[in-house]
Amino acid sequence: MTQESFNREKLKALIHYVIWKAGAHPGFGATKLYKIAWFSEARKFVLTGQSMTGAEYVRQKYGPIPRLGMAIREELVREGAIEQWRDREYNHPSWRFKSKVTPETSCFTPEELSTVNWWIRHIDEEHTATSASELSHDYGWEIAEIGEPLPFSAFLADRVRSPKGKAREWVAQQLKRLKLAS
Repeated sequence: MTQESFNREKLKALIHYVIWKAGAHPGFGATKLYKIAWFSEARKFVLTGQSMTGAEYVRQKYGPIPRLGMAIREELVREGAIEQWRDREYNHPSWRFKSKVTPETSCFTPEELSTVNWWIRHIDEEHTATSASELSHDYGWEIAEIGEPLPFSAFLADRVRSPKGKAREWVAQQLKRLKLAS
């Protein structure tokens, strides 16, 4: 699996699109924004070997964020595409967003938009910022220090599960056959 080159405009379109779809929803802030971006990009990487934007994500306190995420949000504000402001949510400071214009989506394939839409529904409707953070705080997230890059392959680190049922029986038989277990 190889990482494609970074497409800043596509990352900008991704951030804007997510804000357009969910930014005004109660409880939606930067944590959920970046979770949706991370999981959407990681999903594409797992399936194709390339993320959507080629953006570098880094480990931060609340999970992976695109290294240029905040700079791109500021750019979208300067261009008049979004509004962002600080607010308090559950007695914690939080970023709030509102899209002022429809985002450009022609850079995305229908499959990419479907993936992003799935993660928007899943993260926005089924999680708080805290529970969304817990989704990405897995073994893969722990491999980096705060501020260090997280490779999309880290997404796979916690995806290996212990075998169950017939798969477990097969593993036990193979271990016995290879004389690795009695």
